[in-house]
Amino acid sequence: MTDWKTYYKEHLSRPPSPLLVKALKFCKNKDLALDLGAGTLIESKFLLDSGFKKVVAVDSSPEVETFAKEINDKRLEVSIIQYKDLILLPDSYDLIIAQFALPFYGPTDFELFIGKLISSLKPDGVFAGQFFGNRDDWKVKGKNLAFQTIDEAKRLLKDLKVEVFSEKEAEGTVASGEAKHWHVFHFIAIK
Repeated sequence: MTDWKTYYKEHLSRPPSPLLVKALKFCKNKDLALDLGAGTLIESKFLLDSGFKKVVAVDSSPEVETFAKEINDKRLEVSIIQYKDLILLPDSYDLIIAQFALPFYGPTDFELFIGKLISSLKPDGVFAGQFFGNRDDWKVKGKNLAFQTIDEAKRLLKDLKVEVFSEKEAEGTVASGEAKHWHVFHFIAIK
């Protein structure tokens, strides 16, 4: 699957996600953001630099705390937990960014998890991220990832106003350089 140390090394100097940059244009408020699968905290730092009063960065890798120390900002709260252990309160977040993170929740109760994320958005809150498509190379037996067809992906966002929804299917690589067929749905949606 994914070698997270290699991933972090390869992505440490990249710019913030173009999807996040675009999603910020839809943000009416900048009180609280959730960076799900925060990794190297590039998106978290960008959110702080963009004026968010607080950013909660969630990741399962303890290595994320090292990146947080480098940022050294009291507005950044890092939670090293599994997504399944994340407590999501209704009407909490102005923005949720999940940069290639959502599929790692796994297929069990995935729709319920997405529903909880959407519920945790404030009115006018923005949700941006990706779902993996059903033709992605990682959709093999034994991989505990969530995959959707295009109709399933759109249905997950049915209670939101979808501003951006695009499908990308292409040959590429992963951080280790290994070849991979990607099938991804990118989205920005508003509650």
